Parts: sequence; structure tokens; C-alpha cells
Amino acid sequence: MTSIRKKYSVIIPHKNTPELLRRCLSSIPKRGDIQIIVIDDNSDLDKVDFYHFPGMDDECVEVYLTKEGKGAGYARNVGLKHAEGKWLLFADADDYYVDGAFDVLDKELNEDLDVLYFNVTSNSTRKEARASCIAGKYEDYFKTKDDTLVKFGIWSPWNKCIFSKLVFDYGLVFDEVPVGNDAMFNLKMSGYARKYKIISERLYCLTDTEGSITFRRQTYDRMFNYMKVGISINQFLYERKLYNLSIPIISPYIIRKIIHDYGLKKLCNYILYIHRKWSLIKAIRMYAGYLEAKKKIWFYLL
Repeated sequence: MTSIRKKYSVIIPHKNTPELLRRCLSSIPKRGDIQIIVIDDNSDLDKVDFYHFPGMDDECVEVYLTKEGKGAGYARNVGLKHAEGKWLLFADADDYYVDGAFDVLDKELNEDLDVLYFNVTSNSTRKEARASCIAGKYEDYFKTKDDTLVKFGIWSPWNKCIFSKLVFDYGLVFDEVPVGNDAMFNLKMSGYARKYKIISERLYCLTDTEGSITFRRQTYDRMFNYMKVGISINQFLYERKLYNLSIPIISPYIIRKIIHDYGLKKLCNYILYIHRKWSLIKAIRMYAGYLEAKKKIWFYLL
């Protein structure tokens, strides 16, 4: 852990979207107490002009060029090694902070907090936009006061301002995997946090960028990788009896899709992996909890 010299460290992994990164950087105030860390994940030379890389000539921005190409999890871990801030923020290069976001953070943060959870907005009006799901968790929280919906129901790092000492004391790092690298970092962090606050202000804008990892075509390998991450997520939730927050890794839809698109042999491999590495019974139990939660939501809406 580096010494604490700044108030905030904003860690931004980047790959192949320099103009969007430029927008993200412009949304962060250029203040002496804000450390901005950009980690390029081996971007393509035909997509990025490294002689004019965003932030390279800005004294408020630290740029680290990695050649390993290990993904956002690895890039964020590189950023953590250089973080000097008392508080940690994580942004994606194609997103940005709303006007006044850091004024709200300055007002809300205090010495008694381990983490501040805030809401997000979006550049998309689609119901399936990522921000819609997150905003829905906040709406349900403010209705029910069930803080697990926000603490353990949102597995991304963008909606959190985290006390850096908590992260470094517990040795928290991001998984260096193809998808879902941030899930267990956030779940473990929320599990360790004892002092926290949840606010309704929307401080961060999620953008739905075509071609990003979130919107790539769902191949069998991607489904398999999501299932691996889902096992870790569900085991964490299972131990806390938070079945309603589970991620479906086995369901009629998944079974039908694998058989239709990839064949019965692939389905057998998929199910056997769950059985050997975790528990098929637990996977079904978690899916039942997911359905029960959905049923309650629909009953409320009706």
C-alpha cells in the first residue's frame, strides 16, 4: 500500500476507447487532492494514438501502459498498487461522473464511513440498460429499508466510494478473469464494511456502448465463464441466506439455450462443472430464491 497523500484515487481501466476516456477524464475535477489513475490494457495501435494518449500531458492524471492484456481486473489491480487516496473510486473509461458528483462526495463522506453507496444514471432509456437494474435496487431499498439489496445486490464498483484502508487491510483485489472480475471484490468489501451510508443521488453515468464486453454476443464460452463467476457469487450469498439476490446459473432458459445453440454434450459439460465444483442442488435452490423474489416484485407491481 502506498502512503495516503490524496483525498481520492479514481482508478480507470481502458482499452481501445480513447475519445470516451477523454470524456470520462473531463468529468473529474482537476484538483490537487484527486489522483486520477488510467491503466491501458494493451490497446490496439490502430485504435489508439499513444503519442497523444488522453491524460498523458495532464499533471493530475497518471497513465500506466500495460502489455499483458489480462483485462480490467488486472488493470484495476495495477491501479490499486499506485493509489494514494484516502477514498477509492472506480470508473470505466466509457462512463463518466455527473456534474457536481465530487461536491456531493465531499459533503457526504466522513471519518466514520467504510463505504458510501450512491446511485447511477444512464445515457440510455432502454429498460434493459445496466443503470435500470441498479436504480431498481435503490428504489426497492428506499421502500423496504433492506440494505442488502444495495450492499450485496450490486456487484459492480462504479456506485461506491470506498475507504482505502478497508481494501488494503483485507488485501482485496480484483479477480483476473474474462468476465465478472469485480463481483467478488465488491461482495467481500461490503461484507467487511461495518460503517456505511446509502444515498439516492445519481453521481455516475453508465453508458451502453455497442461492442463493449457487456454487449458482446453470448457464446458458450462466455456463458461458461459467467457460470464460474456465478458460482462464487452464489456461494457468498448462500452462506448469508440471501437467496433472493442470487444469479441464475441453471434455469429452464439456460438449459434450452445451450441445447438449442450448442448441443446436449455442451449442456452435460456445463451441468457437470456445477456439480463437481459446487453443488447442483444449491444452484437449483438459489434459482428458486431468485424466482421467489421475482414473484414478489410482480405481485407488488400488480
